[in-house]
Amino acid sequence: MADEPPFKGGKLGPFHLGRRYKHKDVGAGLGRLYEAHNVHTGNAALVLMPDRHADWEPTEDWRLSASSHVSPPYVALEVEQAPASGRLPALSELLDLLASAVERVEQKAEARAHLTREPIGLLRRWRGRSLRWLRSRRGLVIAGLATVGLGMGLWLGITGLDRGPEPEPRAVHGVGAEAAARLDAPSVTDKQDQSLAAIAYPMPGGPFRNQAKAPCRPKEGEVEINGGCWVELAKRPPCFETQAEYQGKCYLPVSAATRKPQSILP
Repeated sequence: MADEPPFKGGKLGPFHLGRRYKHKDVGAGLGRLYEAHNVHTGNAALVLMPDRHADWEPTEDWRLSASSHVSPPYVALEVEQAPASGRLPALSELLDLLASAVERVEQKAEARAHLTREPIGLLRRWRGRSLRWLRSRRGLVIAGLATVGLGMGLWLGITGLDRGPEPEPRAVHGVGAEAAARLDAPSVTDKQDQSLAAIAYPMPGGPFRNQAKAPCRPKEGEVEINGGCWVELAKRPPCFETQAEYQGKCYLPVSAATRKPQSILP
């Protein structure tokens, strides 16, 4: 751990770190304790970064979840991921360290409020992710290029034909299967035309009303996700507003019109 560069805040693994507890609240010998949330689920979390000079540091990768129930009374420790050669003493030390962190802040009202709040919603997480990306160096460069491109587009538009305003696509934020079935996708593709706009929407839980549904046509480049047919794009995130972002890739829904029988000329 002594060879690692100093942490400068922001995202750490699946967690986005927020307010750091003061040294006087945590005490010596434990490390830096942060309020955090899981960027994938929005769940509240506490993240402890052991002090560089501490006697203990993680030696194995474990992923756990704990639960307690009043009726019937029981507590449970669930192992979601364990190292193949995992040692129980290492697991016990991990639990002791987390228990110590909670004990240091158990009397603080802000710690209780943080850990008992509702998970952060999908829209808020995506908005925060977009803002953090725009503040990054890469985001600033791309935003600057986009501004230059917009200026050139406006100049060319003045000299071209006025075709009237284009309707803005409606963004879709975190819809489930039943909601998607009642909505039209912001944009569908007939696999010959692809629309481009601004920031992507997350993959819905089911196909849109105007989207082709499974079975899909893999020989035509279609993939099935959550019962709908999609076309994977060469573009990688950040995707555009008319595109869905899913597992590090950008997709466009296939139009249901491609499934309708077409007339055959004699």
